[in-house]
Amino acid sequence: MAFINMQSVGLTFGSTRLFEGLNLNIEQGEKVALVGRNGSGKSTLLKLIAGNFRPDSGTVAIQKGIRSAYLDQIVPGEIPGTVLEVVKGELNRVKDALEIEGGWELHQQAEKVISQLGLDANGVFNTLSAGLKRKVLLAKALIGEPDILLLDEPTNHMDIDSIKRLEEILLRFTGALILVTHDRMFLQRIATRIVEIDRGRLFDQSCDYETFLERRAVFRENEETRNALFDKKLKKEEQWVRGGIKARRTRNEGRVRELLKMREIRWERRTLPGTVKIEAHEAARSG
Repeated sequence: MAFINMQSVGLTFGSTRLFEGLNLNIEQGEKVALVGRNGSGKSTLLKLIAGNFRPDSGTVAIQKGIRSAYLDQIVPGEIPGTVLEVVKGELNRVKDALEIEGGWELHQQAEKVISQLGLDANGVFNTLSAGLKRKVLLAKALIGEPDILLLDEPTNHMDIDSIKRLEEILLRFTGALILVTHDRMFLQRIATRIVEIDRGRLFDQSCDYETFLERRAVFRENEETRNALFDKKLKKEEQWVRGGIKARRTRNEGRVRELLKMREIRWERRTLPGTVKIEAHEAARSG
């Protein structure tokens, strides 16, 4: 069973239909990057998976017994305590489950994660820069050894050394990683699967980011060609049905039903489609 299974998910914010008929499965070991324009729903999809809110329709199912950790892109301003205390606070939250599975020493485990991220365990959280606070929150997300790691803009405010440390940690991560980032170099090095959200659709490819861009360009070129041919046919049918008295007398019901169907397809193309899987044979590497 997939770690994450989303079926026919629909979600509306105000008068905007963000998702409709969205389907997505994510397996253990996958490193999935969600990409798309601002406002396309990347962060919202992460929050749906994290369980921060429920969809209007459809289901979001997480495999039983799976632990997840979520890092919001917003860094909180005030958390009392030192770096070690903040991180240990998260480990205390999952302490019982961890003891059943292995019985870690809290202090030792917290210091290990803090060291991996290059943090000072004695630093006071509220006095840290935004970049260092971000790293503390990452340590909180990592310390419980989650099966699913959800990261929203994890490299924000980070320097190059910190990003490299994070890359090393994520490349070793064996669970399911789902991330949103505008850092293309980071994305290229980490992601093994790219899922683009475009007008409510998912364009899904198991490849690195550069390969995805090449395949998407080919797919969209083919899509534009298909759409142009479809629109040309639709225009011809509209002219026919709006013809004079002779045309209306001779038109058949089957052709009218086909026109109504074409109008519906055209409308759906303008609004929210479902899920599109780019086929490898249709979008192979061009170079």
